[in-house]
Amino acid sequence: MTVKWDNRTIEEKILLGVTAAAVLILSPFLIKSVFEHNYLRTLVDLVAVCGISVIFIGVWFTSRVKLFSGLFAIIAHVNILFGIYIVGSDLIFWLFPIIIASFYLLPTIIACLLNALLISIAGVLTYQQFNEFSLPLILASLIVTGIFSLIFSLFMQRKNRQLSEKDKISQLRNNILELIASSSKLSKVLSAVVEGIENELPRAMCSISLLDNTAKQLRLAAAPSLPSFYYDAIDVVNVADGVGTCAQSVTLGKRIIVADIASHPNWRPLAHLADKANLVSCWSEPIISHLGNVLGTIAIYFDRLSKPTDNEISLVEQFVNLTRIAIERDTADNIIWHQANFDNLTNLPNRHLLHEHLTNAVDNAERDKKQLVIAMLDLDNFKDVNDSLGHSAGDSVLIECAKRIKSTIRKNDIVARLGGDEFIIAFVGTTVPDDINKIGQKLLSTLAQPYIIEHKNVYCTASIGLAFYPNDATTIEELLRNADQALYRAKSRGRNSIHYFTENMSTDFLKRMEIMRDLRTAVEQKQFYMVYQPIVNLSTQRISKAEALIRWQHPHKGMISPLEFIHVAEEIGLIVELSEWIFNEVSQQVNSWRKRFCPELTISINTSPVQYKNNGAQINAWADSLLLRGIPCEAISLEITEHLLMENQLEAVEALDKVRLHGMSVAIDDFGTGYSSFAYLKDFDFDFLKIDQRFVQNMSADNKDTALCEAIIVMASKLKMSVIAEGIETEQQKQLLIKAGCTFGQGYLFAKPLSVADFEALLVEQNSTLIVSESIKGKN
Repeated sequence: MTVKWDNRTIEEKILLGVTAAAVLILSPFLIKSVFEHNYLRTLVDLVAVCGISVIFIGVWFTSRVKLFSGLFAIIAHVNILFGIYIVGSDLIFWLFPIIIASFYLLPTIIACLLNALLISIAGVLTYQQFNEFSLPLILASLIVTGIFSLIFSLFMQRKNRQLSEKDKISQLRNNILELIASSSKLSKVLSAVVEGIENELPRAMCSISLLDNTAKQLRLAAAPSLPSFYYDAIDVVNVADGVGTCAQSVTLGKRIIVADIASHPNWRPLAHLADKANLVSCWSEPIISHLGNVLGTIAIYFDRLSKPTDNEISLVEQFVNLTRIAIERDTADNIIWHQANFDNLTNLPNRHLLHEHLTNAVDNAERDKKQLVIAMLDLDNFKDVNDSLGHSAGDSVLIECAKRIKSTIRKNDIVARLGGDEFIIAFVGTTVPDDINKIGQKLLSTLAQPYIIEHKNVYCTASIGLAFYPNDATTIEELLRNADQALYRAKSRGRNSIHYFTENMSTDFLKRMEIMRDLRTAVEQKQFYMVYQPIVNLSTQRISKAEALIRWQHPHKGMISPLEFIHVAEEIGLIVELSEWIFNEVSQQVNSWRKRFCPELTISINTSPVQYKNNGAQINAWADSLLLRGIPCEAISLEITEHLLMENQLEAVEALDKVRLHGMSVAIDDFGTGYSSFAYLKDFDFDFLKIDQRFVQNMSADNKDTALCEAIIVMASKLKMSVIAEGIETEQQKQLLIKAGCTFGQGYLFAKPLSVADFEALLVEQNSTLIVSESIKGKN
């Protein structure tokens, strides 16, 4: 089977071209000899053409260039001598191209010997056919031709070797660059560099050492040819010790050459090992980054006394540059990978890497038939840290929090930061729930310790939600979702606690998601309306205040309780829009009622912690709106809870102080249900205090609830606050409160929450009663 021309080597192409040209050149001579009936000449030419044709056919079908090159040269030598013997001296001039071609077709020594033999035999065969002057001249020209051909052949061989070496180095360089471009492992690239240097420097052994992150130690990265005992000895070298040539090369940042290891002072600690490994001389070349920093060294060892030549230095410098490129590429790849998979602030795995870890953890748990616990952890009141101390302080808390989590969990557990103040912990290989509870409680205790920020103690507790594989879920997405639901429950039940996922949470979650969806539609379609519950002056029995309460009339589900949707509206941010609608409705209505029925009427509006964010912008805007529309600010009262103060203490206090200056009153609602209610009374100014209905509803003569209510009323009076008792349902409760000195009452004994029309009718009835009463007094 023949080889296509494009796939043949350059040597094949040259030999085929030469033989074809020779046949074409000799063919006319053969034809001429035939026509001239010169049988001897015809025989010579025919032998030459046939022999060369055989060479051409052999090369064409076998591609065995060396074999047929030798045959071609031998045939040419024999044929020309045969021709000279038969034809005579006329053919002697063919010796010139044959001599020149021999140095290409044959090895140099063989070509010299054959050419010398050729010239000698040709001289013997033709010496009688030339005169004394011509023969020496021809022989001299043949010898000179042979000498110049020899010189040119040696020159070309040298050039070919140089080109071959360069081509070989280029091939090695390209192979290494290809490894780098394909993001091969650095160890593979460095091994290829060592192999390349050792191939190019005979009897040399090479090693590559890299500086560690501290820049204080050199660590061996590649040294395949060094004996294992010597490898172990130089695996880690302290740069400061200055042992060997590599440490000195790193310190000075330049080439270090030691011609005799045995006599060099830096090699004394390793001299016996070097001698055992037959290492006589050494040369270290620093690897320097494009920024000028030393990255490591390449060391070349020889088994003889030796110093590198300029060519060897140039060669190794090329490999040093390739090594630098490989190291910097590997560093860049590691940085990119780290940025893509780790959180920049805490250096914990991020969401992307977490998914990989959890996938492996779930697979392992399924294989080993063990549990996997996913914990979602969220810092409580973290926003207060950012708002009060700044985001740099918040970042410091997150960094310290990450360190505390890592120090608390086990080594095989996984921790990652999802973003903000949310962390995920995967407890791997767990079997006993008590162990998880112990670790969880330890986490809560550790994270509750104060954070030292700018020489101040900052407190930030955490809430944890737990979900178990496979009991609670079998997929990563479900596990994370269920852990999130458990976290939400932990948050809603007081925070700084652990909560386990239950099936009820899944139902609650779906219900909450449905409410979220319906709420957005309800806001757009205005499915809400307001009701008003009167607040009665207990001494005069007159209505001078009322609490505005929102109601949601769903077109398909009917009435939905505020307890079900208010907290959801706060979560998704709709509470601001909803509160704005409430304020506009209530402010217009109270303005109308004050003008028509009750000039001193005040309507209270419940406020949410969300409304006090951004320095209480919405609350301040309400006061400005009242002033702009000519509505007295005294017409609106704001109700706040202890929970609100806990979440937005600084912002809430500043906003409330501003609106109180305009005339708005402020009431603290549900007093007595929190842990710090009395502390808030001491630190902040309120106009009204509303006793929680749980105290009022259980009041009876001489019981504890009555005593508590009496104490609260006395305390409020001392602090110059009026008291409003909520949840009054019986006449006995009313009389006990009047006796205790309570100013206002609210509850079903007086009226349930009323529609606009019903509340307005109550005001009309109150005015009518007042007119009749004054008329009777006038008659008397």
